[in-house]
Amino acid sequence: MKAKKIAYSSMLFWGIMGISLLYAGTEAFDQSMPPVVEEYLKIQEALADDKTDGVKSAAEKVAALSDNLDPNTVTGEHAMHYKDVPANIKTAALKLAKGKEIGAMREAFKELSRPMAMWATMSKPEGIYLVYCPMAKGSWLQTDKVIRNPYHGHEMLHCGEFVDGEPQDENPHHHMKNH
Repeated sequence: MKAKKIAYSSMLFWGIMGISLLYAGTEAFDQSMPPVVEEYLKIQEALADDKTDGVKSAAEKVAALSDNLDPNTVTGEHAMHYKDVPANIKTAALKLAKGKEIGAMREAFKELSRPMAMWATMSKPEGIYLVYCPMAKGSWLQTDKVIRNPYHGHEMLHCGEFVDGEPQDENPHHHMKNH
């Protein structure tokens, strides 16, 4: 079931990325992001489920795929913000791939999520939500409309806040201030 969900999320993301780029000047860069995001989402899902299976492999793929990201293709007001995104993604993904236990992987995922969140904030891909957990002091991307926290897993699975584009009516699990 989870494989179908990830596959559906991936297809949805791939389809949407082709037609809904909101900021001129990032199109070429954004067209290189779907395979990176696809692997990133596998990591997010695994960590939210308190699992490490597949995390190392997906992180290695993210690192390799980051070589296809060319910040020189970005023009306009956001060009400077993209300059270090590929290198930051690669460095964090390689660190994540070296993680031996889930705690270390979660910390490395925070580092990987920083450039991913920066990209999503600038490019605003449809169907991708940016979520922040004040307890973990970290953000992440996800496609679910229900928060699935990769930093706390099942211990506090729904802890977090949608940063932008929150589907409030459809999300019964919103961050509670008393966590």
